[in-house]
Amino acid sequence: MENSLKGLMMAAGIIITCIIISLGFYIAREASDTASSGTGQINELQAEFADTSKMMYDNTEVSGSEVINVIRKFGDEMLGVKVQTKKNTSYYIYQFNDADGSLKNASALDYKSAQVATNSNYINPTGRFLGTVVRDSNGTITGLTFVQQ
Repeated sequence: MENSLKGLMMAAGIIITCIIISLGFYIAREASDTASSGTGQINELQAEFADTSKMMYDNTEVSGSEVINVIRKFGDEMLGVKVQTKKNTSYYIYQFNDADGSLKNASALDYKSAQVATNSNYINPTGRFLGTVVRDSNGTITGLTFVQQ
């Protein structure tokens, strides 16, 4: 009788141990799914914040001095800035296709050439420009366009 009681207690202990281990794996799997979901949301927010600095110019009227600051600010990024004044159309940083947003060659122009009044690429600091954002087929912002009003 004593041996059968020990056997039953041993079986109950094994079953309880298996249940605890199963619960541990279940909780670990749920935590992993939650962490993955959280990581995805953080990545989306990071992408939105990265685009915020460029999206603020979409359908916004800015001064010519702000356009020059944009060219200076994004000078190290894979981004094109198209400025259409009443005299000329110029690309800064990178050239891009307006229709599909694809980037082309790097531009030889920089913000310094836009500040020389005798240059054909001159941007009047007091001029008013309407900004728009250009995206490629992946939805990535590849260009900013500023048209003088």
